[in-house]
Amino acid sequence: MQSYNPFFRRKVGLVLLAGLILGQAVQAQCVGNLATRTYDTALTSNGFGVFNLRFPQFSPDSGTLVSVRLLASVNSLYGFTLRNADTSAETYSLTVGEQDEFSGTPLPAPYSNVTSQSIGSYPLNPDQSVTQTPVDFLTNHISSDSVTAVSPFLGTGLVNLRYQAFTFTNLTTVNNAAYYYSAGISNTLTFSLQYLYCQSGALLATDLYGWSAAPVGPRNVKLNWAATNETTGREYIIQRGSTTRSFTNIATVAATADGSTANYSYPDELPEDADSNWYYRLQVLDATGQASYSTIKEVSLTSAGKGLQLYPNPATDFINLVPALPEATDWQVDILAANGNLVQRNVFLQTHTMLINFNGKLPAGTYFVRALDLRGQRTISATFIVPGAH
Repeated sequence: MQSYNPFFRRKVGLVLLAGLILGQAVQAQCVGNLATRTYDTALTSNGFGVFNLRFPQFSPDSGTLVSVRLLASVNSLYGFTLRNADTSAETYSLTVGEQDEFSGTPLPAPYSNVTSQSIGSYPLNPDQSVTQTPVDFLTNHISSDSVTAVSPFLGTGLVNLRYQAFTFTNLTTVNNAAYYYSAGISNTLTFSLQYLYCQSGALLATDLYGWSAAPVGPRNVKLNWAATNETTGREYIIQRGSTTRSFTNIATVAATADGSTANYSYPDELPEDADSNWYYRLQVLDATGQASYSTIKEVSLTSAGKGLQLYPNPATDFINLVPALPEATDWQVDILAANGNLVQRNVFLQTHTMLINFNGKLPAGTYFVRALDLRGQRTISATFIVPGAH
């Protein structure tokens, strides 16, 4: 019979309790946007099995990972034959148990769960035997561990775990009598890894607010955010991608305050011919290296004639805008000068075509139009020219 350390179990319990409190606080921020992703593996053993398992890591592009649950479900058939091999009558007591252990570098500590069950006492005369055909010893027996230190599970690779399942027998007699014993064990097991996460857009990193990405020129995007309870050592890694599945680090901004509110801004210049949708997010690293992520912001930089039809161009007194969207919606339209300064703002409700009269005579030059879909939070843009006097 294998033993286990009850102190170890209590220590792990305290870690899980602290993690549970943290997980509950994060879940409260998700406001009903929690989701799960589960990977199952079916296994078999004859009573002792060591399984090296590999599962996909959780991509941060899918959302913010809250916790990881590891679960083993065991169904066990157990049969035996017991014969008294002593010279006198004896009583034999039989206990059968199951030990499940999870381990691996992604786990802060190994997890072990032990259960045992008394099968019965058997008074036997010399050479008398008893046989039990296989019966259900365990039915859907669950061992489960929850992990809130999720960093090792983040990425696009694989995570490696080790699962050990051991069915043990403890046979005792009062007088340490001799016996013959054989057992037949057949186990079917299911090991599951489950990710509990906030879906993309549901959760901002702790203390982060005002996170925005807005075009301010044909190839220029301005990023803004603010943080409360700012801490020394925190870093903001700005990430940009042409899809929501793959991001590249483009800059790192260090925290500028400690214990107070701080505001941040970063100007990004996109590559040449950047007519397409672009996506931004912030990876927030605290002083210990723990990472969290902002929501993903989409910016659409589309020339006139593609996502946003603009005419006339050149323009003198007005422009017309026709977004390449099938439905009417609500719009906020900004006209910006070449230096990024706001020239005028108009709001349109439930419309698909927008006539924008200039508030005054615009100086000659190139101007930038930024149209924000107030319902879908999509941003599309175009440029136009105001000609000089002839």
